Amino acid sequence: MHKALPRVLLPILVAVSACGQQEPAETEVPEEPAAAATETEIDPARVTQGDRALNPGGLDDAALIARGGELWDDSSLSTNGSACSTCHVGNYALMKATFAEPYPHPVAMAKDRAGLDQVNAAEMVQLCMIVPMANEPLAWDSQELAALSAYVEHIRPGFDPAATAAGANPCNPCAGNPCNPCAGNPCNPWAGNPCKG
Repeated sequence: MHKALPRVLLPILVAVSACGQQEPAETEVPEEPAAAATETEIDPARVTQGDRALNPGGLDDAALIARGGELWDDSSLSTNGSACSTCHVGNYALMKATFAEPYPHPVAMAKDRAGLDQVNAAEMVQLCMIVPMANEPLAWDSQELAALSAYVEHIRPGFDPAATAAGANPCNPCAGNPCNPCAGNPCNPWAGNPCKG
């Protein structure tokens, strides 16, 4: 009677048994589900607002923006320990020049990942939830989405592309940090990161 081998030994045994063979032995090993942060193509329907209204949950504009500021630093929104502020230190690190434009505007990640020519603030938040935050999009009627969107709209007018150009930000989390949250890919805070847990 054969005992089941631990999963970790199976690839080693397959590799050893394949030595000297013309073609490697094929063994069906269950695939790990792909993490949201490694998605290269996102269904635009997941991040497109359409006619869905945001829900401030009874908060006035000032309170909604304040709540968005709290959420900006909240790593519990992600599955990988990231917060919006992990990459966007001081609000503006890693922001591209198009962030200075009123929403909707073009965003490279939206075009590259979802084929969208432009996005509004809520759609950008949803893309960030999927890509760098490695999580599911927020519910369209959630106060969290309304608050983060309001915060993004609130900080946008203060963005100066010249002042935050690559390397100009001393708080850039990607500069000289061995636990760089943006290593290898500014849209994936854990890609190639030696400090990933």
